[in-house]
Amino acid sequence: MNASRIVGIEAISSAGTDKFANFKNCLQKKSFIDSDGLSKISESTWSDLRKQNPEQLKNSKSSLLASHCLKSVFAQSLWSPDEIKTCGFIFASTTSQIDLWEKDLPHYKDITQNRERLERAVFHQSLGYPLVQLSKQFDIQGPKSVVASSCSAGLQAIAMADLLIRSNVVDRCIIGSTEILSELTTVGFNSLRLVAKTNSKPFAKNRTGINLGEGAGFILIESDQLPHKTIPWGYISAANFNLDAYHATAPQPEGKGSFESMAAVLKMAQLSTEQIPWIYSHGTGSAANDASESCAIRTLFPKSANIPVTSTKSIHGHTLAASGIIESVIGLVAMKENYILPTFTGAEIFQP
Repeated sequence: MNASRIVGIEAISSAGTDKFANFKNCLQKKSFIDSDGLSKISESTWSDLRKQNPEQLKNSKSSLLASHCLKSVFAQSLWSPDEIKTCGFIFASTTSQIDLWEKDLPHYKDITQNRERLERAVFHQSLGYPLVQLSKQFDIQGPKSVVASSCSAGLQAIAMADLLIRSNVVDRCIIGSTEILSELTTVGFNSLRLVAKTNSKPFAKNRTGINLGEGAGFILIESDQLPHKTIPWGYISAANFNLDAYHATAPQPEGKGSFESMAAVLKMAQLSTEQIPWIYSHGTGSAANDASESCAIRTLFPKSANIPVTSTKSIHGHTLAASGIIESVIGLVAMKENYILPTFTGAEIFQP
């Protein structure tokens, strides 16, 4: 069975336009949460991205983020155009091009005068449309899939891509996710009373909620049976996901789903709990999620274990579907640099 070698990684968020800037700001605990409790990519960054990308991508923030990351990871991997053409592509998002759809929404009332615009707006609702655009731009013709399983989507995409490699469906695979802030996102999470107006405080007793963010993360993996072209960032020893089917907006209180997934990957990777030096957690800062995740960790790891459990969401915000990939990228850089990232709980706030 083929293992997956990681040959390209990139991330962009409010905390930086590349993986190293994101890592540095997380390490130095420089938070990019604004006074509304949101973590937005700056207008100057959006302007730069529009200048650097083709005309057909300029109206779509989702595609701008993805194109920016793809250029970087392809350069790192040294894949040839023919190798890119046949690779798989798994894309994760819950908002995709929602900014374009929201712009057209006010014009829905007058169908006769705005027929063309309305047709375009419906087309933009597709979560997979950036995948179509990017496949054309980079001539990617391998098997493709879209994952929209909310905050788990990015990590689910990694697990699915790893399965494609291990099952010999493809030799190479792109894993990517984008998430942008929109009215639907902010209003939706505010209706659940989950958004904190100050920095989130993952696992702290006085935590008050989450900070929403935006960004993108991309990872390239290939079979370790292929010849080495570059020094890998690491390997995927195991990946797993499950469905506890507990509630639409709340985790199972005892963390059963998380526990089962963690136990499964340790078994698959043939590792014991004693061999794990750091847990880079989901750590959203919401009462329900932190409690559930804590239960899962306590159940799996012995009480005597002294393992750091940290989260970086109070730096770059909770980027929903993209969070798993963005944080995997930051975590891989931290492992290369031999650091454990700290948790920022808002004692001091850095204003960009």
